[in-house]
Amino acid sequence: MCDRPPSWCEAHHIDHWDEHRGRTDIDSGVLLCRFCHLNVHNRGWRIRRDGGGYVLERPDDGGVPRRTPLPSRSPARARLVATA
Repeated sequence: MCDRPPSWCEAHHIDHWDEHRGRTDIDSGVLLCRFCHLNVHNRGWRIRRDGGGYVLERPDDGGVPRRTPLPSRSPARARLVATA
């Protein structure tokens, strides 16, 4: 969601623990800086999978969820896409 390096980030599980019966698999995690992580938890935002990527859903002033694609910053993913 921002340009912070991975060393400044925390793991966030996009599948919520209580909704998925305690499963917190590593493949359902994304790295977020502390500020973005707190925004997700405290402002009613959600990160969801969308095909091979992720989207941020956050409510607008009327409470309607708005979707914003989140870019991947993974060098490994970039190399994989470049060779496909």
